[in-house]
Amino acid sequence: MIDIEGMAMCGIDNKTGWVDKEGGAIKVLHIDADKGEVRFKWPNNESRKKERVVSIEKFLSYAVPVDQAQAAVDETVVKKESPSHVWIDELPNNFGQSPNLQLSNQGWLEQGMHAKTVKFNIGAGGLPPEVNWEDHCAAIALIEDKPAKSLASILLWGSDANWDWSRHFDEVVIYLAAKMVERCKKDGRSEPQACTHSLSELARLMARMVLHFELYELWDIYTVKGRLQFCGIEVNASTYTNVWLTYQRQMTHDLFDMIGRIDYSIGNYRAQLNKVDDNA
Repeated sequence: MIDIEGMAMCGIDNKTGWVDKEGGAIKVLHIDADKGEVRFKWPNNESRKKERVVSIEKFLSYAVPVDQAQAAVDETVVKKESPSHVWIDELPNNFGQSPNLQLSNQGWLEQGMHAKTVKFNIGAGGLPPEVNWEDHCAAIALIEDKPAKSLASILLWGSDANWDWSRHFDEVVIYLAAKMVERCKKDGRSEPQACTHSLSELARLMARMVLHFELYELWDIYTVKGRLQFCGIEVNASTYTNVWLTYQRQMTHDLFDMIGRIDYSIGNYRAQLNKVDDNA
């Protein structure tokens, strides 16, 4: 059931249809005004069947009412026609905002992460321990899937300019590239023609592009040719679109699947914390 009162409080009208930045339809299922969260799904996207829960602020950062969608499209066209170059450091506010990379537990993970206060007054007859930044760090550390753990670390701490997350980035890239090579072999796809890249090298470059462009939401800023040049992929734009674009899209789906594994692991961890609190 949709919480009508909660929607009104945060400015979301239950009669309004919503779309993401790619034009995909979004159905709002529930608004929790107290927690500041939105539960929603993509009803027409087979690769995004799972319901998502994100903060209201994040939802409104990439979802727009249908009647405003055309204005968003017009804005995108202006960006594409802009001759100026846009680099990573110029897009800090875009980091981690892609709909494909939203964690259901993102708000909980970020809460208190920069206030490293630990309460030690848990003596006899004291209060049960509060969830603190160490618990949030542990939620990431206990993710068993290494590529997923690296992706979660990037999403949680990657916006910190003082943290070097290159190792985590490379680990996700290696995973995505290996998945692409596996698919190519299964499809009987031969080595790339008319370019200097081997299949494994092309997969690595494409994986770097997919992860980088998703993290900073750069897809709408560059043409296909611009993306390839930016990422050092020496493949003709037409050939890339006809032959390799399907593998790029599958990599995006792989990232979304990783988000699902992260959510599952952190959800289990939070459930264990709740059990500890209940038994304290």
